[in-house]
Amino acid sequence: KRIAPTFGGINLEDIAAPECFEIERRLVEELDIPVMHDDQHGTAIISGAALLNGLEVVEKNIEDVKVVVSGAGASALSCSEHWLLLGVRPENMLLVDSKGIITEARRDAEDINEYKARFASDVDDGDLADAMKDADVFLGLSVGDIVSGDMLRSMAPRPLVFALANPDPEIMPDVAKAARPDAVVASGRSDFANQVNNVLGFPYIFRGALDCMAKGITSGMKMAATKSLADLAKEPVPDSVSQAYGLDIIQFGEEYIIPKPFDRRVLVWVASAVAEAAVAEGMAGIESSEFSVEEYREELESRLGLTHTVMRSVINRAKSDVKRIVFPEGDHPSVIRAAHVLIQEGICKPILLGYEDRIQRRKEELGLNFECECVDILQDPRRKGVYMEKLAEQRARKGVTLYDAERLLKSRMYFGAAMVQNGDADGFVGGLSRAYPAILRPCLEVIGTDPSAHRLVGMYMMAIKGRLLFIGDATVNIYPDTRTLAEIAVQTARVARRFGVLPRVAMLSFSNFGSSREMRSNRVEEAVTLARELDPSLIIDGPMQADTALVPDIQEQFPFMKFTGPANVLICPNLAAANISYKLLDHLGDAEMTGPILEGTAKPVQVLQQGDGVREVVNMAAICALDAQRHAQETL
Repeated sequence: KRIAPTFGGINLEDIAAPECFEIERRLVEELDIPVMHDDQHGTAIISGAALLNGLEVVEKNIEDVKVVVSGAGASALSCSEHWLLLGVRPENMLLVDSKGIITEARRDAEDINEYKARFASDVDDGDLADAMKDADVFLGLSVGDIVSGDMLRSMAPRPLVFALANPDPEIMPDVAKAARPDAVVASGRSDFANQVNNVLGFPYIFRGALDCMAKGITSGMKMAATKSLADLAKEPVPDSVSQAYGLDIIQFGEEYIIPKPFDRRVLVWVASAVAEAAVAEGMAGIESSEFSVEEYREELESRLGLTHTVMRSVINRAKSDVKRIVFPEGDHPSVIRAAHVLIQEGICKPILLGYEDRIQRRKEELGLNFECECVDILQDPRRKGVYMEKLAEQRARKGVTLYDAERLLKSRMYFGAAMVQNGDADGFVGGLSRAYPAILRPCLEVIGTDPSAHRLVGMYMMAIKGRLLFIGDATVNIYPDTRTLAEIAVQTARVARRFGVLPRVAMLSFSNFGSSREMRSNRVEEAVTLARELDPSLIIDGPMQADTALVPDIQEQFPFMKFTGPANVLICPNLAAANISYKLLDHLGDAEMTGPILEGTAKPVQVLQQGDGVREVVNMAAICALDAQRHAQETL
């Protein structure tokens, strides 16, 4: 109560039942800000969405199903109350605590507290196994490993099994599916389908409540959150979400009855539903005439940290098939710290090139203790063996002898590239200590360019004002001719698609659609035509000025444009323009930059910028690992 005036809302944590009920009740009555006990209501809201959709999948009516709840703590009692509001009939619900079914006989004998007593049933005494016979739904919020396969087999056809105890569920999801293949199974675990995770509720419920200045969180607001989650699960899932979980497609059904925790749409759906309900119930601090749910949803979209969201998706996809990434600057502090993160999160298997004792000393200086493959290239027999022979063979007509190859392979850049070329690593990430060309040249000489790629291109991905944009070519092609410009556009768009973006490509110039017939503008116009020939599906237009590409009001002056709305792929007429543009946006425009992303090498290579930090190294390693997955699939 004393801290309430300085906060917009209060979330209660780690308060046991039954004290949590009384504490929450009194705070709700006495304070005029939102108060919620997440352990109770977060699980109730999310499990409620799973219940609604699970019943739809198995084609059962909520009024008809028999529900068994294992557990009688804060979460179990709150879930039970919430499920009753959703439509479960009280006579169809049995609660089971450590002593057995909560019955009227136990209530009369004063064997249970007042909170459990509300759920006492007029049935004979029994245990969990007795309660589960012919049940349609099992909700577990108790302890691990208390449900057997036989108990599941005693349930009604096509049951819902929600084993939500943490860290170990009442029955493991794979064991549950083995016992009852017809069941829809959910748990709190991220390594199985249908994860019931409070992260889907608590942050977004408070977001909606705080944004409308709600005086509390009502049952109606909780119901709105539940129904919004249930509805979202039935919407088409973006490719970026599917890819984040290493899946080709996710669609509503037995394996997907609630949204994934990394689905960024949850913020928009839940927060807007909660705020709309608060306004409708008169709980908000703003009048209904002042609130537009459509405008609020747009505002929420703009708040999303797109770079974090996109990179989290990339990282999760990289974790689905871990690749080996070689770092030639293995003794660099940022590389060592990044390697620790990469191993800890399971993003890739880093290979550090350098003196092992120096790398170990650096780890100790940084206070890090982890095992990682280290390669001392001067002691490695491959340098004077297979790598030397292969490099000399590749570069023989470029004047490279065996002696030259051995000398070149004393460089960690050449050696790292040779590891990738010979299949001893899946990707190469380097550049913290050398200029961009000094890293790129060895990779091109050893690994080469992708025969299917039109051109080697370097681009940046940036998130700015809620938009995800790609800008190229910022690192490789200095004075691109007509064909090169077209190829840059096609390949930059190709990368945008891999990040789940439908590319709208603007070819930038100082003129709009022929307003100047100056030769350099004509070159851009010809490049647009050629790009359409290279990729007929590409949405591209130009030449146009940068504001025409980004401002819909200006676009109205050109109704013939091939796209409406802001472009998300910006192709500059030369490297100087692209390089200047991205650096101005980075330092003056508050853009979040990722890159440079290199496209067009025969095998995965990403070149860092001098001065990049740990986050940038981790991000580029994840992008490289994801590219390695794609290369592996294409060579199958």
